[in-house]
Amino acid sequence: MPTLEYAQTHQGVRNLDQPRPQSNAVNVSGNERAASTVLGGMLAGFGLSRPGLGGLLLAAVGGSLAYRGLTGHCSVYAATGINTAR
Repeated sequence: MPTLEYAQTHQGVRNLDQPRPQSNAVNVSGNERAASTVLGGMLAGFGLSRPGLGGLLLAAVGGSLAYRGLTGHCSVYAATGINTAR
């Protein structure tokens, strides 16, 4: 179960009536994490072997996919309210 953070009231205490999920909570399922890690690593390696800006962009996309898989957190999912880890 992910930990929760709580908004502050006007008096400066935690508002226990309105918990919100942490911004770095796991929101990607296990299979999706494994696929992102493997494919992201492969894409990053391929991008690093290519010269020029295109290779650098491929490496950056692959690195972000690998990061998503390793941490289990997807910022796009968090922004849209998607959680496949449930």
